[in-house]
Amino acid sequence: MDELDKKLLMQLSTDGRLKNSDLAEKLSVSEGTVRNRLKRLSESGDFRITATVNPESVSNRQLVLLGVNIATSRELKKISEQISDLPDVDAVMITSGRYDMIIEVWLEFKTGLIRFIDEELSSVQGIVSTESFMVMKSYNKWLNIQKD
Repeated sequence: MDELDKKLLMQLSTDGRLKNSDLAEKLSVSEGTVRNRLKRLSESGDFRITATVNPESVSNRQLVLLGVNIATSRELKKISEQISDLPDVDAVMITSGRYDMIIEVWLEFKTGLIRFIDEELSSVQGIVSTESFMVMKSYNKWLNIQKD
């Protein structure tokens, strides 16, 4: 990914609906260059355009962070990949410190956390402990709406 690719993605991160012609004008390149670059970035999996929402606008959903510890660090990559494939997981971050990883999930208010732990997270072998943190207020955080 070169500097022009990064500039294209920065522009789209502020407004994913920008037209190719507007992007071309802002970056002083041709519309064809923008179209070809975005096609290549999309096909390579380096970017995608999704709708995001302010979490406070969706009253029946809750952002939850889970600190997770696993039995052995040799399984960290495998377990992280398994967790990232779970339907309700927005992000898995391998961390230093108290937890081996932090999971970000976007769940139904009240019952979603219990359901997620009992039905989804319990299917992953090697997890020895979790600690949940319900996010009460988030600044500058927009979320992808997951399918139900």
